[in-house]
Amino acid sequence: MEFEEIEKMIREGKTVEEILSSVDWREFEEKVEEIFKMHSFKTKRNFRFKTSKRFEIDIIAEKRDLVFIVDCKQWGKGRYKTSPLKKAAEKQMERAEAIKQTFIGHNKKIIPIIITLFDEYVYKFNEVFIIPVFKLNNFLLEY
Repeated sequence: MEFEEIEKMIREGKTVEEILSSVDWREFEEKVEEIFKMHSFKTKRNFRFKTSKRFEIDIIAEKRDLVFIVDCKQWGKGRYKTSPLKKAAEKQMERAEAIKQTFIGHNKKIIPIIITLFDEYVYKFNEVFIIPVFKLNNFLLEY
């Protein structure tokens, strides 16, 4: 699905969540990556590395001294996601720490984030930002 199609659907009255809930997880990650690219970030998807554990990062987005470590969660709408979201944030923080120590120089600012399909009303847990996909553009503009 191209951004032009998404834009057309939005003009027809559909929400971003409605549109992106119909795509699979790979395409969801692709759309998130495209948003970073629109902001001139260099990106890499599905980055795997090993320390004492194996890790995979959905998207690494880098520009100047900023490196976003992105985990995409296309979870459906519903209640009781605060606890799983906090666990996901803890795992994302672990990935960010591992990649900081392993691959990226200390002159880079590592920012772990989780991109969700829906607004979860939890916007930060520890040092991990939790951003709904429809707010990602504004987040990047303001950051």
